[in-house]
Amino acid sequence: MIYPGPSGHPDIISEIKRRIQKKGRVSFAEFMEIALYWSDKGYYTSDRVRWGADGDYLTNADVSPVFGRLLASQLNQMWQILGCPSQFAVVEIGAGRGGLAFQIKHTVENSFPQFNKAVDFKLVDVNLASLKSEKEAVSIYSALEQIKPGITGCVISNELVDAFPVHRVIELDGLKEIYVGYDENQGFTEMQGEPSDARISDYFNRLGIRLGHGQTGEVNLRALDWIRSVGALLERGFVLTVDYGFPAKELFQPGRGAGLQCYYRQTMNDNPFQRIGYQDITSKVDFTSLAAAGRDAGLKVAGFTTQFYFLMGLGIPEEFKEVDDLNVSNLEAFHWNQGVKELMLPGGMGDDFKVLIQHKDIDAPALKGFSFKDLKYTLDQ
Repeated sequence: MIYPGPSGHPDIISEIKRRIQKKGRVSFAEFMEIALYWSDKGYYTSDRVRWGADGDYLTNADVSPVFGRLLASQLNQMWQILGCPSQFAVVEIGAGRGGLAFQIKHTVENSFPQFNKAVDFKLVDVNLASLKSEKEAVSIYSALEQIKPGITGCVISNELVDAFPVHRVIELDGLKEIYVGYDENQGFTEMQGEPSDARISDYFNRLGIRLGHGQTGEVNLRALDWIRSVGALLERGFVLTVDYGFPAKELFQPGRGAGLQCYYRQTMNDNPFQRIGYQDITSKVDFTSLAAAGRDAGLKVAGFTTQFYFLMGLGIPEEFKEVDDLNVSNLEAFHWNQGVKELMLPGGMGDDFKVLIQHKDIDAPALKGFSFKDLKYTLDQ
């Protein structure tokens, strides 16, 4: 396939072209790494607005503060399950501007005074500019490796794993990798070749899955390395991952197509070769492989479900405010309820987003978030 007339940040395009000229081609994972994270010009490392109504997409924390409020309740239960330790670290990786973490923090301060004495917030993001503007009492890091291993608590990621660079593959009488090339007349092109990493073939062999002829897919090797790093960081506690994706059998079923998606100013497209550096590039998460890689690091699955079921288990119906009729005095309550509904929306956030919680060095916990419906059986290979 040919993508003529590349558009985007000129420095990023020049860097990609330079690497292609040097190597002949680059993996899509390398292309995506440059587009999203290169220098201070990548999508996530620049100072552009990414979240909220003025950005490219809305996170669940943007939609309603109820999301953070209910996560705070779940964290409080986790602390109790661990025996109320004197120190409980809440590590959010990919914290962005800190919106979710500060929602959680404010709820803990106001609603869980005993837990508040123990909680210690640590925020990690590749772009520290937005976090440094906050005056809250939190620790800030640019990389997970900066945090000393051996923590007790919970590691949180919210829409992080989907933004890790992925390898693209296609089944053509054998698994081939889809590379990125460049031609001055044609623009960016897709090129097929043998997988650049032996782990790409091993990925599907471990799942016991073979793509259908002509079927494409994405392999997120970075996610597997990441969850193992998280497991090494955590001595005792939980890992809470919120993201959009599916169990492997559903994600790679014939006919589904690729999971690559791009976001720009509240619109979605499937062309990563436009607005390079100015649009988000994401890929649906394979939760089966994430859970399996976590087990290698001592992380067992506590539960897996949709965001709707998870929030129902945490009591989201109680968050609705009474509105007898729509008038000016009830407008704030009406907007509050609309946000709560959007978090639960069937066919939207409520179904698209999944919640995976893993635990380490504790007996299988009965977490409130999975009391409504637990779908962890769908992760079986």
